[in-house]
Amino acid sequence: MSSPGTVIPREIEAFNAWITTTNAYLLLNTLVGSTSTQNATRFGFGALSYNSTTQTILQAFQAYLAQWQAKYPAWLDKKGQRSEAVTNALHLIIDALVADDKTGNKYIQKIKATSVLTALDCTTFNLPVKLASPLTGGGSHVHTTAPAATARTIPTSEQVFVKLIPVGGNQIKCKCYKKSTDKRAGKLKGFDLVEVGWAVFPNVLPAGTLLPTDAGDSRLTAGHSTKADFLQSTGTGNAGKTFIAFFRWAKSKHPTLDGPWSGPFTCTVL
Repeated sequence: MSSPGTVIPREIEAFNAWITTTNAYLLLNTLVGSTSTQNATRFGFGALSYNSTTQTILQAFQAYLAQWQAKYPAWLDKKGQRSEAVTNALHLIIDALVADDKTGNKYIQKIKATSVLTALDCTTFNLPVKLASPLTGGGSHVHTTAPAATARTIPTSEQVFVKLIPVGGNQIKCKCYKKSTDKRAGKLKGFDLVEVGWAVFPNVLPAGTLLPTDAGDSRLTAGHSTKADFLQSTGTGNAGKTFIAFFRWAKSKHPTLDGPWSGPFTCTVL
């Protein structure tokens, strides 16, 4: 479990949610004022990586996700592939990212230094929301006065933390949490649905084909659940393939107040 004040989770399941969500978020755009800019650009991740003449900071951060996704499915297979070696390999990836953040690319420091830091930036990267600029919900910059917003008038900035468990029979157990440290699945207060967009892909993709990076990808199948712990059937003949999904908190009667998408989350279908 992450210790209090820890931005980068040290516990495997919590880190999986964090690394997948943050990587997807970096590729999304945020509207600040009248300008829509990719989050990676806003954070300065387009600059060259520490001690590299070819790799950007974004690519360095994405490399940790690639390493993680190569090992994590085996760790999920408790009765088969999970071993001490796999567990240690995952912790080494976490330790490497933590060290890189402290003395190398300093990802979190760069995000904190963003000129207009939003509340969603903070919740995505596990930062205190009080660091956000007032125009987006907190901070110390001068801003114009506006009517107080409430949960009934603005969408939530809270994302879904997800644990995917392949259970066999081409089904995936989806467990959704309000916080990365929660032990029991449960819906966010005021939301009656968990919305999901999912798809299954072969492990070896055709040339020029990439996995979805956002929930707007037309290849995803839309669905929802009234429970935070549910089974998602993927059809038949999908064993051994990659399941990929995005999740968000949703309100059936007020869809304009739905939360931001979290993901992508992936696992191997059994």
